[in-house]
Amino acid sequence: MPKFSDSERQEIQNKLLEEGQRLFLAHGLKKVTIDDITQAAHIEKASFYKFYEGKEYLYLDIVQNIQAYIFEQLEKLLCENKELSNKERVKQVFAKMSEYMLQYPIIALIDSSTVELISRKVSKEHLAAFYEQTVDAVEVMQRHGITFTCENEIVSYILEALYRAWINMQHQKPEVIEVATQILLDGMIHQIVLE
Repeated sequence: MPKFSDSERQEIQNKLLEEGQRLFLAHGLKKVTIDDITQAAHIEKASFYKFYEGKEYLYLDIVQNIQAYIFEQLEKLLCENKELSNKERVKQVFAKMSEYMLQYPIIALIDSSTVELISRKVSKEHLAAFYEQTVDAVEVMQRHGITFTCENEIVSYILEALYRAWINMQHQKPEVIEVATQILLDGMIHQIVLE
C-alpha cells in the first residue's frame, strides 16, 4: 500500500473532495464509480481506499464539509444581527441558506433515493453523524436565542420542505420565485417562530 507524506495526503484528500463533488454533481452518486473518481483525481484505486471505504463515504464527507462551513457562516450572521427580531433573523438565515444552495448545488441534490443509497452502504455511525448535522441549523438558531413552537426535528423538516419548494421553483421567473417564497416563508415563520 502506498505511503504518503502529510502534504501529499492533504493534496490527495483535497483532490478527492474536489473531483468527487464535480462528478457527483454532474452524474449523481449512483452513476459515479470509484474508477471515475480515481481517474479524475489521478490516483490509484488502492490509494482511494486509504482515504475512504467507498464512494458513499466520500459523498458524505463532501456534504458534511459544506454543511459545516454553512453552519459556521450562519453563526456569524446571527451574531452580527442580534438586534433584529427572531422572525427577521430566521428570514435572514433562510436567505443565506438559499444563497448557499445555489453556491453548493450538491446539497440541493440530496433526496430520498440518495439517502437510501447512502444508508445501505455506510456504517450506522457515519449515517447518524450525517443526520445529526442536518438538525444543526435549528440548533444554531436556538443558541442565538431564537425559539420555536415545536421540536427541532419538526422545525428542521419544515425548513427542508421550504427549501425543496424553493428549489423546485427555480425554473420560474425571478419575481414569481420571490413572491411565492416570501408567502411560504412568512407563513412558516408565523407558525413556528416565537418572539
